[in-house]
Amino acid sequence: MICVIVTASDDPKPLVRLLTALVPAAAEGLVREVAVIGAAGPSRALADDAGADLFGSFAEALDHARSAWLAGLPLTTLFTSDWMAVLADHLARDSAEAARLTARGGLTLRPEPEGWLVPKRLAASAVVEQDLQRIARRGGRRLRILDRR
Repeated sequence: MICVIVTASDDPKPLVRLLTALVPAAAEGLVREVAVIGAAGPSRALADDAGADLFGSFAEALDHARSAWLAGLPLTTLFTSDWMAVLADHLARDSAEAARLTARGGLTLRPEPEGWLVPKRLAASAVVEQDLQRIARRGGRRLRILDRR
């Protein structure tokens, strides 16, 4: 159903946490594929061992995505306990609406990680990740699945 797209860093630890958190969603069939962009060294080996698809650019990852939905997640993503149910509910009820993936809670002064969820059919004109972020913001829907920890 969903292709998760993430940009790797030189430090493999955040990638380990994120890929581990995605395993239950893959087992449930919610996450169909994971595309890792720019992985090198230990991060590349880790992503490859985990079965993620490796790409050099966002455009390349987008071109190869086979899922009906695309989700961009910050590398430092931590999920709420009910994140899979929230995503599954959105896909079941709002089958064409893009959404921002945000954290729960009130206002804070520190920047919050934010992701996006976009139907692949709306991504045809996207060139860079910011294009999909804009589509998600215009969709107006917020799915509060990220944890602030």
